[in-house]
Parts: sequence; C-alpha cells; structure tokens
Amino acid sequence: MIAAYALVKNYGAKQADVAKVMGCSQSTIANWVKEAGYKAEIQSLRNDINAASDYIAELSNELRLIEYNPEDYPEPNEDDWE
Repeated sequence: MIAAYALVKNYGAKQADVAKVMGCSQSTIANWVKEAGYKAEIQSLRNDINAASDYIAELSNELRLIEYNPEDYPEPNEDDWE
C-alpha cells in the first residue's frame, strides 16, 4: 500500500501503471492511495496534538478537565501500513 502511495504521490506515476506492475486493479491502487493518505493525515494530526500537549494540558487545567493520557490512544503499528 505504501509503495503504491509513494509511486503515485511522490513520483507522479499513474495509478493504472502502478496497478500493472503490482499485479492488481487500478481501483485497488486508488483505494490504497486514499487509505494511505488518510493514515498520513491522522499521523500528522497526532503529531500536531503531541507538539501542543503542554499548551493543551495548561488549558485543560484552567478548565478543570480530566487529563489526556496518550496511552489511551495507542499509535498504529507498521503492520497497519501494509
């Protein structure tokens, strides 16, 4: 899945060409590219939240909210990217 995403997004390959060399349909490649894009966006949002964690904790304290625990939201493992 990541290889297809990289070939299409980073190298400008056409989905149909990637499908031929990977031995699957163009629609499969389209789905993989879309899914990998979603996963990349989710990871980016997690990184943004982690970068702002001190500020978020400060605001949470001001609002007297329950503390966020990142362990409640585990990072996806690399197997999720295949």
